[in-house]
Amino acid sequence: MKPPSLDRIVSRLYILKLVQASPATVFNLMERLRERGIDKNIRALRPILRSLMMARAITAELVEGNGRVYSITDAGRAELDAYLAHLDVLKEEVKDSAD
Repeated sequence: MKPPSLDRIVSRLYILKLVQASPATVFNLMERLRERGIDKNIRALRPILRSLMMARAITAELVEGNGRVYSITDAGRAELDAYLAHLDVLKEEVKDSAD
């Protein structure tokens, strides 16, 4: 099995962070990602959402009038915390190498 691409990891990180802030539909997620300079279309976003659901990192609830609304789970919070911890380590390494 090949390791996930950096793009896929960043996408997972952003999606988890966004649904942690507030549950969202796929269209809300696309808009919020674009606001942050990440241009994802539905076709690119759906496999990542499906992967997060299979990992039980997010759930989807069908809400009348809105479609599927994605929310973070405890497993998703743990994955998000792990990503953020790795970023903190990287930030410190970069800071130390600059000194």
